[in-house]
Amino acid sequence: MMKLGLFGATCVIAFMLDFGIATCTAGKNAQDEQTTADLTKFQSYLEENKPGKKWQTGPARMDSEEIRKAYEKARFYYVFSSPPLPPGAALSELIEEHQRMMEEYHKQFISLTMRIDEEGKITPLHEEEDYNLGMMRVTTDEDAKICAAAILSLYSSDDRIGPGIVAAKEVTVTKSGNGWSCSVRRENAFEGEVLFDKDGKCVSVTKTYTGSQPS
Repeated sequence: MMKLGLFGATCVIAFMLDFGIATCTAGKNAQDEQTTADLTKFQSYLEENKPGKKWQTGPARMDSEEIRKAYEKARFYYVFSSPPLPPGAALSELIEEHQRMMEEYHKQFISLTMRIDEEGKITPLHEEEDYNLGMMRVTTDEDAKICAAAILSLYSSDDRIGPGIVAAKEVTVTKSGNGWSCSVRRENAFEGEVLFDKDGKCVSVTKTYTGSQPS
């Protein structure tokens, strides 16, 4: 076996580090290019299918370890809009103004999460069954935690709760003969629940705002 001197060993280590950095950089650049292409496609979809609509957040990618485990190579993007806060006092003029703002919100603003598969096909996520598309089958409590975290990360409600990363370690699982009940509670933020039937399919998703209210 050839022995390396100090200089030779240093050169080998430097080469290995450079190779590792170059490989990571190449992977990151490819991922950035994919995300850029996806966002362009998502923007075009919105312009074609939701002309004239507005949003407050996004378009942006939603990505996490749980999402990748649950959905493998599918990629997810979203736009989100939060409704106006209710009036802090029961005054007629404030209530009327809030009603006007709500009407404007429903007419002009949208929230939408999209799935893009390996072939570039875009699928909007509207109903519970949409989250089953391409999802790993739930067969264990750990599977339930991963999939529930992924779904709650992607899901947005009409009650000011947009997509946001949820970790599997936050999920509490209860197993029964009917399937799995998974819940997440973040103080002063939201409560989320995902139900999977005994076949491992998502049948219900809820995400409820629990933060502060106007006073």
